[in-house]
Amino acid sequence: MSKEDMWVASADPAVRVRVYPANSASRAADAKPPALLWMHGGGFVGGSLDMPEGDAVCSRLAASGITCVSVDYRLVPAFGKGRARKTANAVRFPLPLDDCAHAWQWLVDNAPELGVDSARLHVGGASAGGCLAAALALRLTSAGTAPRGVVLAYPFLHPELPAFGPELRHALRGLRRAGTFSASVVKWMAGNYVGRGRRHLLPQAFPGGSDLTGFPPTLIVNSDRDSLRASGEAFAAELRAQGRPVRVCCEAGTAHGHLNKPETPAFERSVATIAAWFDGC
Repeated sequence: MSKEDMWVASADPAVRVRVYPANSASRAADAKPPALLWMHGGGFVGGSLDMPEGDAVCSRLAASGITCVSVDYRLVPAFGKGRARKTANAVRFPLPLDDCAHAWQWLVDNAPELGVDSARLHVGGASAGGCLAAALALRLTSAGTAPRGVVLAYPFLHPELPAFGPELRHALRGLRRAGTFSASVVKWMAGNYVGRGRRHLLPQAFPGGSDLTGFPPTLIVNSDRDSLRASGEAFAAELRAQGRPVRVCCEAGTAHGHLNKPETPAFERSVATIAAWFDGC
């Protein structure tokens, strides 16, 4: 079956999702596939279902036997792009996260029609989409309906850039602007996501530093030469400190967003790592 766009009509406004059915040849005849609710990146202000980080990733995972549902969540406007975009009616946190939550409930409700294993529903995302995925997992865990697992690719999980360890400092040596995300850029993106005068919402918007009691098993795939690798590594340390299962991989030699380059070996290795992780989760 080919991918298909559908609408979550229960949301207001309705949320578009793109469904990538699992390749039946990649699993046993009597086994239902797991499913992954996936959120693309783009700093909360950009990205789409069509970018490789969304479409290519979901297509490859579906080919490996995992049904994927990619979420077309609302994007926030960037500060300084015209007076109309500065109004109180502009999209800000928690609206993009609410879109993802509606898509999750749609996946839960439609698991039988999609032919997926309702006990193996996961959430995941890349970069800012990783923030949405982890924040959604926290919300669901608090409600007693945690997903089976969480997949985070080079995630943006803290409202301020965590300190670099020696290995990351070495990997970033010689790169301009610390791998494109300086401390000031990260702080700007976080502030833009919640909106002016709403920085008190940052602890709710970003899962880094949260109480992670009961957080699901997690896979983190970082880019090597990426300042946001500090966020993925810090979150992994927080999970371990709270006794939560986490596996961390780092794709050697890559910059942030390497899943947007499906023609590269690094893309194929990372997607294979994600697919293999599902076998044990």
